[in-house]
Amino acid sequence: MNNESISPELLHKGSTDDVLICAPRVALPLHIDEALLQAADNDLLARRFSAGSGSQRTFELTPDVQKRSRVGGTEADDEWSRVRALPYQIVTPALLEGAAANVSPEQAVASLCESVPAIRRASSFRFINNADNYFFYRKSHEHVPGTMFIEAARQAVYHHLYHHTGYARGDVTVSVNELNASFFAYAELMYPIELVVDNMTPTDSISPKKIFFRVAFYQRQTLFATIDTKATVIDIRLFEKTRNIFIQSSDWFAPIDPSKLACSVSDGQGRKADVELLGLGKSGCVTTMPETDFIDSARLHIRYEGKLDFSSAILSGGHGRHASWEFPALGFEDLQTLSDMIKRGFVNLDEAALGALRA
Repeated sequence: MNNESISPELLHKGSTDDVLICAPRVALPLHIDEALLQAADNDLLARRFSAGSGSQRTFELTPDVQKRSRVGGTEADDEWSRVRALPYQIVTPALLEGAAANVSPEQAVASLCESVPAIRRASSFRFINNADNYFFYRKSHEHVPGTMFIEAARQAVYHHLYHHTGYARGDVTVSVNELNASFFAYAELMYPIELVVDNMTPTDSISPKKIFFRVAFYQRQTLFATIDTKATVIDIRLFEKTRNIFIQSSDWFAPIDPSKLACSVSDGQGRKADVELLGLGKSGCVTTMPETDFIDSARLHIRYEGKLDFSSAILSGGHGRHASWEFPALGFEDLQTLSDMIKRGFVNLDEAALGALRA
């Protein structure tokens, strides 16, 4: 991984093909306290901030850029106008004029933002727009699909959470309570897109239980969309407990993608036969017929996506075209494993479908 790429695991994705953001950088605040500006001792940026209301100073933008970026416009709510950050599309042209050759805009912004509390810093990302993306471009588009921005915003929220709060990857997860997207214009395929994350959470806690992040999308210095995420940050152990699902004894399920499952039947004599899992419930399962007859001490073994493992003694529940098996009374841990498998990759079987399997 280079400095611009982001690990898919950090964004709760399983493949680099799913990553839609890159080049993470701290973003320049539109407003900054005068005391913080003086503490930063950054003449390059200081001269770009003019006097504002009270002790706050505001980054100078030309009227046409203000209009395109909706700074102070009727579309921008008061809270965002107070906390918002700026994309490098806007900042870089201003910084290039008179900037020292050995100081990049990124370095200048990072130096200034060292004086800003981490919880109040903003993030900038470059949008990855592969027009042959296997999911979002299943048909030809003359503009960037809006659903891509919703997923990019989700990824940016996770990245920002893990870099500008007290939370770490693996300790928590984010449960979205409210998602609100506003689109002001279409985004074109040909030009680069930048997104900026603003923390609008009404607290300075470094580990807030409730978060409110706004992701703003810019193209050619123009704001074309905002996506607000209000969510609850949940300890991963508590999340796993609350996500326990109650499966009725009569409920049965079929795998969505059998290739994610490895299933076999074995016995105490060391014999083993690979089978395909066709149906699964709390009381038993249905598999293809094993090539070997298992009469005594038979056990079923299931592995899902190479991560979840379930093993149990089984009794023959009858044979038709397929083999039916019954589980003895399962303990809590075994039921939990079954539950985790089912909610990740199974769909409900109705009575008619189950009867057809057992016929």
